[in-house]
Amino acid sequence: MYFIEVNYSVVSTVFHIRSVLTELLHHPILSFDTETAGVYSKVERKSATKVLAQPDLPLETRRSALLVAGNSGLSFPALVSVTHFIFGVSEDESVVIICESPVIEKYIWEWVKDYSGKLLIHNALFDLKIMYNRLKALPKNYEDTSLLSKCLINNSDPWLARVGLKELMGSYYDPKWSLMDTYEPDNLRDPDFLLYAATDGAATFKLWYDIQGYLERQKDEQTSL
Repeated sequence: MYFIEVNYSVVSTVFHIRSVLTELLHHPILSFDTETAGVYSKVERKSATKVLAQPDLPLETRRSALLVAGNSGLSFPALVSVTHFIFGVSEDESVVIICESPVIEKYIWEWVKDYSGKLLIHNALFDLKIMYNRLKALPKNYEDTSLLSKCLINNSDPWLARVGLKELMGSYYDPKWSLMDTYEPDNLRDPDFLLYAATDGAATFKLWYDIQGYLERQKDEQTSL
């Protein structure tokens, strides 16, 4: 079976990040995604878990330990950092920005805020709640492909109305994408993780275009009646 091969570029220095963001301004449509990690290290989380095993902990100590032990890239926005920003430019091409400091993260969020094109985001609630936490602002123009898919599927059975990106688009891309289970890699430059992130961007782009094609066909059918 033929799978779409995703090509991607990776940048991480301030100079290259600024350069690639300037180039992306010329694209009227981009998909957008982030990868995140908890602000507490895995070592700190393990230490907090050990603390929680101690009997008769003071309440405040237990609360603090729970906060650290349960920290992950899915925690409240103030307790996560964005490690990668992904911009899809087509169904088979993405740009991955490795973000290694809060200053760079804020700079990229500011760019997202000022971007005048359309951003395609799958499950915008996750990414944009981080943006709002940082800037108290949202993008000028965006569409949530998860909500679009939910409206079109519209099945009362939750199992038949699942709209996860990998569930919807997994058949188009290498199965390794759907099987990836490491979401906070120790190495931000891990090639397998970068390809996973880049595929997220490309798949979101393809999903949006597939939805637009479906809607156009429906419109043509209605017109021909």
